[in-house]
Amino acid sequence: MKKNLYLLKKNEAMYSAGRGWYSNIQKEFELNIEPTEKIIKLLIEKFPLLEFSCWSTEQLKGFFHHLPSQFVTFIYADKDFLSALRDFLTENYYNIYLNPSKIEAEKFIELKTKPIILRPFVSSRISKEKNLTKIEKILVDLFMEMKKITLIGKEEYIKIVSNIILNYRINMAEMLDYAHNRKIKDEIKNLFIEINKIH
Repeated sequence: MKKNLYLLKKNEAMYSAGRGWYSNIQKEFELNIEPTEKIIKLLIEKFPLLEFSCWSTEQLKGFFHHLPSQFVTFIYADKDFLSALRDFLTENYYNIYLNPSKIEAEKFIELKTKPIILRPFVSSRISKEKNLTKIEKILVDLFMEMKKITLIGKEEYIKIVSNIILNYRINMAEMLDYAHNRKIKDEIKNLFIEINKIH
């Protein structure tokens, strides 16, 4: 088995997709960082020592089957700093929701322009650069938000994931490690198996 993998990798027929995972797709996924650049810069200037991650559904707009009427930005930080983040961003005219429940999200998010949701930080071994969030974390977070606030339906989620993993290589090991931290590893793994069976 190891010899076969070695030969496949040597002949560029197989590529690493993280610890113990392989893919026949050469091209790695590249995320559009433009939708989050402005707010990340603003937060780094105000809170230079704060560890946070940020991503937006707008970064995935090329992969939706049905484009949403509203893009949502998510910021994850230590729960003790979320109130300070809310106050600062509100002062800077952003529409902020502090860890909203499903009912709160349904009432307000669609009515506001470019809403931002603040969530408590979940530990992750996924590397990040300048607080930019990698696709592996985004896909897990998006799954959680699908359940928490019905951000999108399951069919739309499957479409997004399918469009990404059938065309680009991602780090499966990193993604599943983070899914484990969020206690949804089996759900994510089963979903990917389901997608592979369909295609």
